[in-house]
Amino acid sequence: MKIPRFAALTLSAALTLSLALPVRAAEGENWLVPPTQKAVAFTDTAGTICEQAAAICCRTGLMAGVDARHFYPESGLTHAQITVIAARLHKLLSGSTASFTAASGEQWWSPCDVYLRREIPALISNKTYASMTESPTASCTRGEFFTLLALVLSDTSTSLPVRNTVTAVPDCQDEAILNFYRWGVLGGKDEYGTLEASAPLTRAAAAAMLARLIDPAQRLTLNPKPLDLCRSLLGAEPETVILTIGSQNITVEQFAPTIVSVCSVYNQSHFGSMSLEMSGRTVVDEAIDTLRRYVHAETLAAELGLKTPVLDVTYADGYRGLTAAGQTWRETHIRLVDDVTKALGRFPGENLPTVTYAPAWDTLKLKDLSARVAQLPYWGGTV
Repeated sequence: MKIPRFAALTLSAALTLSLALPVRAAEGENWLVPPTQKAVAFTDTAGTICEQAAAICCRTGLMAGVDARHFYPESGLTHAQITVIAARLHKLLSGSTASFTAASGEQWWSPCDVYLRREIPALISNKTYASMTESPTASCTRGEFFTLLALVLSDTSTSLPVRNTVTAVPDCQDEAILNFYRWGVLGGKDEYGTLEASAPLTRAAAAAMLARLIDPAQRLTLNPKPLDLCRSLLGAEPETVILTIGSQNITVEQFAPTIVSVCSVYNQSHFGSMSLEMSGRTVVDEAIDTLRRYVHAETLAAELGLKTPVLDVTYADGYRGLTAAGQTWRETHIRLVDDVTKALGRFPGENLPTVTYAPAWDTLKLKDLSARVAQLPYWGGTV
């Protein structure tokens, strides 16, 4: 059959163009672990954001449906189920040929626990994992999930390309977990990237994050909003001097950790909040008196010959929405108060140093402070 000249030219151009186009990689070719089985068409994930994630997890064998037709994305996962998922991932990443078949009379998840303890020595002394295995039927939290996942990746020397710059989120400064943000595996629960480590882990969330771990095309590009309580909550620069207690200047970044902590405590105690109101005092009064005790502790410690406490934690700017310097100052003084109390048997509440207010004090945004703190990640929430 003779092809018309125009059709022939069109066909030739199409063939030439097709040769110039890059060849698309086969699905699963660049995945962290290869697909080993066909995807299942779940009726309860069809057309949802969970559909592709569930398919990826099932194709690699990391997760399965609750039955042949349902994934149940909004249901939770137990510690036992997460132990099994972690063991499967470790096996795939390490190339192990271990079998996870339970012996007669053995718990169905026990072979995976035995495998993980044998392959990852760090689990033997890990308190989080110990707690998980002691309560296998309890719901797994987001924090527990990522703690175990991080140990699996570390043990198998697995690292992903960094695509996001994240140094801290409001409720996490754990480097092992922050790596999941940097890799685009974890996005957090809000615009600040809040982890919500204690929140229950759903099957949908687990599938989404495992799918991002496996498939580079699923990973997130993040630009989390920084939580800056000095500027956004109090309306001042961190280094601004707002008080002088005794002879010591107190800056906004030193004041912020105490005032938000006091607000948060009273927000979560109806009785405490009512008692404070009936006494005619405010959260600001409480915070200032706390700072007076901190400064007084310095004087008392010097008189007693006590050394400045050495912290066993390093804070990151942005963690809890505070500066590293402010958090370090507060934590050091909390421990100093404890040391003085132990040395004297009590902390002398009398003769606290006097307070002088700097002009910048009147510029602070203190109106409705407790209500605004209640809306914050990490500090927020009332009962």
